[in-house]
Amino acid sequence: MNKVTMIIYIRETSAKTTAVKASPSDTVRDLRIKIMQKGISLKLKDLMYFNEQLYLSKKLSDYGIKHNDILYLREALQHLGSSGFLLSVAQPSGDVMKIVVSDHDCVIDIKQEVEREGGPVIGRQLLKVGGVEMQNEMKLKDYGITGDAVIWLEDADESKRKSKEARKRKRVGNEKLKKRLAAVVFVIIFIIILIWAYLEGKIQINL
Repeated sequence: MNKVTMIIYIRETSAKTTAVKASPSDTVRDLRIKIMQKGISLKLKDLMYFNEQLYLSKKLSDYGIKHNDILYLREALQHLGSSGFLLSVAQPSGDVMKIVVSDHDCVIDIKQEVEREGGPVIGRQLLKVGGVEMQNEMKLKDYGITGDAVIWLEDADESKRKSKEARKRKRVGNEKLKKRLAAVVFVIIFIIILIWAYLEGKIQINL
């Protein structure tokens, strides 16, 4: 069943307004991701509908948000005055990019900063911490990052290519193993037939 699509307007503190496609069944977290994909930074920003702050787990329909409604960005009050820390982003080239962040920043916020600093575009970024791929909607604190830390940047396209090649090698390896096993089974069956034929007197072996 197709989702109902509506247009929501996002008004920034600069008064710039951007149209975003959404569905009443989208959560506020879903909408924030769509907004950030438009290139709008939500770092230390809250989404407001009239004077009500929107919470991540709630659906747009829970707030009665309708087609052509306007949502406003406001400085996140709970973050005002909070200090940031340095996040080191280790790149495939070996270079390290340092970014000032807050533990409340989402992963996609970090990707935006990396792109602004001359890194690959958001769609090609794969960020990892402790070998775990970091998801766009998650916050740094969800990964236990609350102070100076290091994360790793990989090229998503290159990672997909390597993964595809690894799957291909595994498939080829499995096919070779199957052929070897089939050859071994054939030899075993052939030997069993020879033994059976000898015991039944159907063949004679002259030593």
